[in-house]
Amino acid sequence: MPHPVSLLLVLLASGAEAFRICAFNAQRLTLAKVAREPVMDTLVRILARCDIMVLQEVVDSTGSAISLLLRELNRYDDSGPYSSLSSPLLGRSTYMEKYVYIYRSHKTQVLESYVYNDRDDLFAREPFVAQFTLPSKALPSLALVPLHTTPKAVENELNALYDVFLDASQRWQSEDVILLGDFNADCASLTKKRLGELVLRTKEGFHWAIADGEDTTARTSTHCAYDRIVLHGARCKGLFHTATAFNFPRSFQLTEEQALNISDHYPVEVELNWAAPRDQPFSLAALLLPPLLMPLLPLQLGPAA
Repeated sequence: MPHPVSLLLVLLASGAEAFRICAFNAQRLTLAKVAREPVMDTLVRILARCDIMVLQEVVDSTGSAISLLLRELNRYDDSGPYSSLSSPLLGRSTYMEKYVYIYRSHKTQVLESYVYNDRDDLFAREPFVAQFTLPSKALPSLALVPLHTTPKAVENELNALYDVFLDASQRWQSEDVILLGDFNADCASLTKKRLGELVLRTKEGFHWAIADGEDTTARTSTHCAYDRIVLHGARCKGLFHTATAFNFPRSFQLTEEQALNISDHYPVEVELNWAAPRDQPFSLAALLLPPLLMPLLPLQLGPAA
């Protein structure tokens, strides 16, 4: 029989809702790659962990790779249905990439999206900005700004990302924005000193949720925090719960070789949490807890966030 106080904590915690937003450099994602069964199986398991996933390095010009991936994801379990939103091919040369959002369409919807107008050609792959609904009264919508930097111009691109933040926040009259993706923000691409001097580090209000010491690479020979998630806005930061790099080789018991067939990056993810309607945890706790412990219940849990 569980201890009554423990039961109370479980009941109150069960009222919490978690919403997971992820970013993953899937390393040259093509139709030929996803058609390989072990790759497809692992990608589906990674995607099924996320309410919104931003895929980077999607280099399939036809869109067939994402269609196949989405089909298999929707067959995987009952966590869907899933939908996708893709940018055009972006790049300066013959090598082009897409940003692709894959999201649980029963929990979130795209309100608007646009490719950032990069007048000065500061980005190799300009951000594909999207505004999503959230199932939260405290934060009913959120802007996502993904970026995959080029290693040759990491500092310039990350400083220009501040202007993309300003553009999105002004467009939608909201400072609740998450910047995310493969920033190449570590190791040889960006020294600690230069990292600390970025506008996104010196301006107040930006929370770098993935720590500088985190390893977001799948190679055992590297330890770099290339992939990042940066939160801005009081409501967004108020809902922030956890952020981490998802070590999929360890979780899925893959060898390094097997993991590198998927990607040389780990996905990074952030969880936002908010409370469920006040009467659910309270009434259930009231029914199950002895009268002696009733004073331990909060007098007012407050409205749903």
